[in-house]
Amino acid sequence: MQAQNYQAINGSSYAGSLSPANNPSSIVHVPYAWDVTLFAIQSKEATNAIKIKNYSLLKKATNAETQFLNGTKKRLAYADQNIHLLNVRISINSKIAVAFGVNIRSYAFLQTSRFTWRDSIKTLRDFGDANISNTPLSGKTIGASWAEVYGTYAQTIKDDGNTVLNAGITFKVDRGLAGAFANVQGINYLPNIANNGIGYLLEEGSLQYGYSSNLDDVNNNSGFRGNVKNFMRRTFSSVSADAGFEYIILSGTDNDYEYDTKIGVALMDIGHAHYRYGNNSRFAIAGKNNISDFLLQNTFGIINSFNDLNDSLATVANTISAPGGDFFITQPTRFIVNVDQHLSANFFLNGELTIPISPATVKNKLYLKQMNLLAITPRWENRIFGVYLPVQFNQVKQFWIGGAFKAGPLLFGIHNWANIFSKNSMQNGGLYLAVTLRPGSSHDKSSRDDDQKLSRRERKKLDCPRF
Repeated sequence: MQAQNYQAINGSSYAGSLSPANNPSSIVHVPYAWDVTLFAIQSKEATNAIKIKNYSLLKKATNAETQFLNGTKKRLAYADQNIHLLNVRISINSKIAVAFGVNIRSYAFLQTSRFTWRDSIKTLRDFGDANISNTPLSGKTIGASWAEVYGTYAQTIKDDGNTVLNAGITFKVDRGLAGAFANVQGINYLPNIANNGIGYLLEEGSLQYGYSSNLDDVNNNSGFRGNVKNFMRRTFSSVSADAGFEYIILSGTDNDYEYDTKIGVALMDIGHAHYRYGNNSRFAIAGKNNISDFLLQNTFGIINSFNDLNDSLATVANTISAPGGDFFITQPTRFIVNVDQHLSANFFLNGELTIPISPATVKNKLYLKQMNLLAITPRWENRIFGVYLPVQFNQVKQFWIGGAFKAGPLLFGIHNWANIFSKNSMQNGGLYLAVTLRPGSSHDKSSRDDDQKLSRRERKKLDCPRF
């Protein structure tokens, strides 16, 4: 979640208190004694399943519509959002820095097996006609949100005057806010021989869906304060961690913070969110005789509540049960490799590769996925201003060109310019905004003369904020 998707500033020495979300070791080599992100918010979405037509950030939505895309393919969708509240980074001395703060994070993804969709599909039988060659059908969706209080410690473990090696670790105490999932597997159906081959009979398959119990506690009679109290009453804690290294090849100038190349490697979001099953969670297995497409469409044609869904499911399932106890959703564990190259003056080029770990390590369990894969970001920046042009290729095989700018404490970015200039791309992209206070002087001119016996951070002073 590259700096939790504040993509423009990845690898930048000015990322400061936002950088632990990309690599905890990156809080050391920063040309400020401290910085504070008062508030930051980010949202990012990607899908190949739908299109939002006739709508953009610059166009009034008078005739906007959502269209399900035709074709035969696997469908994918990703979404993640986060809020940073009072994230603080402090340099203890030239070799040690700490960071801490509160974040609220949310992820969701959906993936299906290959299936065919056409505008002409109006009934379940139409869908069966189009997809009998694609069986067995499957799909799943998982979403989770949690709040985290984190603390990061990082220090220099090698500094020979030419290169610097930093290491860092973050520990987080998480509180699961809401979680839900649905999983459909092995759906097979055959032509209805008893009806002269017209229509279909469901042969096998399974359906599981669950959600966190605190969602049951929200009701219309409790008011806002009462519902907040009810919502938080059945939330549960867990722990997670991040770890990373950063190798820096210095430029050889008198400026301690100038470098030629910076290479970061981090393992992020090692842990899970903790929830308890809600009352209407269900596990069901197909196999009951004579379950036709006509019966299924009539049974599930009008669903107004979870109770309606469960009652209808019970009439067609061979077995059905209500899961109890707790469930856990693994966070989007991943390796991030970031290379930041200084080109000249205030120009840099950053490259980043994200390698997901969760799907390979927690098979048959609930886990989250995030959409990032490869990003390249040219940037120009100094202490006060910055211009960024992140280019991304994501897990949905989409190519985005985004942009961002920094002016004093304000950072604003957009993931995909098509959100502004295209009428049909609002489903892919997003934006971010951060407000970060820094000291009035960056102290970039300190010397590395060993004879002075003074460390970089020891030569700093805590200046007052200046815009």
